[in-house]
Amino acid sequence: MSFRKFRSSNAFVTLVVCVAIYTDLLLSNLIVPILPYALSERVGLPQEDIQKWNSILLALYGASQMVGSLIFGWIGDRIPSRQTPFVVGLLALGATTALFAGGNTLPTFVIARILQGLSGAVTFTLGSTLLFDVVGQEGIGRATGYTGMSVSLGILTGPAVGGVLYEYGGYVHVFIPAFVLIAVDIILRLTVICGKRIPSQPSLKESIKSGGSSTETEALLGGPSVKAARFPILVMLASPRFLVAILSLFTINSFSNGFDGVMPVYVYQTLGISPSQIAVLFLVLCVPSLFSPISGTLKDRYGAKWPAVGGLVLMIPSLILLRLIVASVTAPYTKLAALLFSFGSAVTIAQPPLITEITSAVQEIEQARPGIFGPFGAIAQAYGLLNCAFAAGSMVGPLYAGFIKEWLGWSAMSLIMGIMSSIMLVFVFLVTGGSAFWRGHAISALDGCRRAGEP
Repeated sequence: MSFRKFRSSNAFVTLVVCVAIYTDLLLSNLIVPILPYALSERVGLPQEDIQKWNSILLALYGASQMVGSLIFGWIGDRIPSRQTPFVVGLLALGATTALFAGGNTLPTFVIARILQGLSGAVTFTLGSTLLFDVVGQEGIGRATGYTGMSVSLGILTGPAVGGVLYEYGGYVHVFIPAFVLIAVDIILRLTVICGKRIPSQPSLKESIKSGGSSTETEALLGGPSVKAARFPILVMLASPRFLVAILSLFTINSFSNGFDGVMPVYVYQTLGISPSQIAVLFLVLCVPSLFSPISGTLKDRYGAKWPAVGGLVLMIPSLILLRLIVASVTAPYTKLAALLFSFGSAVTIAQPPLITEITSAVQEIEQARPGIFGPFGAIAQAYGLLNCAFAAGSMVGPLYAGFIKEWLGWSAMSLIMGIMSSIMLVFVFLVTGGSAFWRGHAISALDGCRRAGEP
């Protein structure tokens, strides 16, 4: 294989996207453990304001990522090459890292955190879309497994690296590995070769303008020609298959992030364990995700439905049994770790196939109504919505989990999560993988959305 062919190979593109995702998440989490100290020592905020601004800065990342995902998804579906904005996003990441490293004012930190969220939106949305363009639907399951592994590694190593370097080297030393990773990431993103996409056959309107008939256009498209939808996102959300996948991923991510906000306080107050023991629990929760490529491979071989169902079947008892973790139970720490490992395994099994359902649903819509998403399709916008769902779950999860825990208690929180998983299981079982029944309803809904969007 020549070097040029290697630069455009499935393996190299997957590596580039995984490194990009890992770099982005490591850098966004690098600042988390040292942010309170930076606000106090560098910005000079009084102690009573640190908690407020620490929370605001963390929330700004999620909010800007949500908005940026929709914007960059829209852009990604309207340009021939997705590689250019993918590289530009890295420049934003470099800028935000420089602002955090040299900044000593609150507005600088606010701008840096917003840019960090926008950079994450570019990396996840366009990086995932680039990967899909190269590996295709038949290989996206395994590729999604590798990106999921990169996410977990970034989340795990970011706070650890940031905390250790701050304690033993000081504030500026925290960002040395960040700039090294950015340099490596720049080289990789500039090295990879991703060809420009070729527009699909012209829409009915364009064909008539150029002298073709509607019958000729229908023959070219292989089905009834339709005008491109004005609001592709609404068209996608009208598909039961797409909607169930998005809501399931939002719910699962809200569970995972809900534990971040609730578990440390609960186990400290109930079991009296040390911070290092709490850290081990989070490690146990994340370790199964390192095996995400196996789940992705299962999807590529057996389809999305049964791996997703299997993951949810495991998730339900894992969540419900958490209500039994109280101080009076025998070996509560060991049992809690076992249940968290089981929950993490359930997420690892269910998440990759549900992510691939996003692109499968979009392709199903395009096959039913060719041209509805325009000449370049809507894959980037689909991944933009997916990233929005993840970001929303990250923001909402700690809020509702904390509210339920404070209002009804730990046992009620785990039971409610288990019930939510059971409801999710029913819809995933009925809809995931596509069926003639739901496909017919989806087509009717698509036609209704299209007519509603016509001027």
